[in-house]
Amino acid sequence: MTTHPSENDKIVDIVKVTKIYPPDVMALRDISLTARRGELIFLTGASGAGKTTLLKLLTCLERPTKGVIEIGGNDINTLTSKAVQKLRQRIGVAYQDFRLLPKQTVFQNIAMAMEVRFKSPKEIKQRVDELLEMLAITDKRNNPSGKLSRGEQQRVAIARAAANAPPLILADEPTGNLDDESTARVMSLFSQLNSQGSTIIIATHDASIYKNTHHRLLHLQHGQITEKDTV
Repeated sequence: MTTHPSENDKIVDIVKVTKIYPPDVMALRDISLTARRGELIFLTGASGAGKTTLLKLLTCLERPTKGVIEIGGNDINTLTSKAVQKLRQRIGVAYQDFRLLPKQTVFQNIAMAMEVRFKSPKEIKQRVDELLEMLAITDKRNNPSGKLSRGEQQRVAIARAAANAPPLILADEPTGNLDDESTARVMSLFSQLNSQGSTIIIATHDASIYKNTHHRLLHLQHGQITEKDTV
């Protein structure tokens, strides 16, 4: 359901942001974007269009060359390293390269996201088992994540991002290694989180996950952003 929240309901506010990689690679050019609480936004564009760069900016893995990025009202350019760490705990990220700890079990990789938020062991076990069931990887619970297939690792990364049902979730090509059934499970999880209030930004090449939805579709091309129709 589309809502029109107030100005202070913005969770992401990007204003005239440019990102240049040395010596002169223009990854993003003067883009502006607002994401409000409870929105689900699809971000499309060819490889090299700037999708991953944009997500890295939102997690403070990169800093803008010009412009302002505010998350939850905080200008990320002014945050101390301690404040950045605190902010990251409120953002769930499913990276394209997964970033799992290969020797840790599936359960441990997902639980870690909740442990840093000081959740109880009982709450952690319940939530992790729930996510494993939703994503059909319960049988991999005690396996080292490094021994899984890419599709299984991708689902573990998504479960970790979703574990705390954070206010902001960023997913970079979350269905890239998945079959249709697993894709449907992942999108069902995202829809559930979104209905519970999480703002979700999904960078994707997969038109099947946004076709005929009512959610916003943004297209990046040559470092610039335009809004498209999902229908």
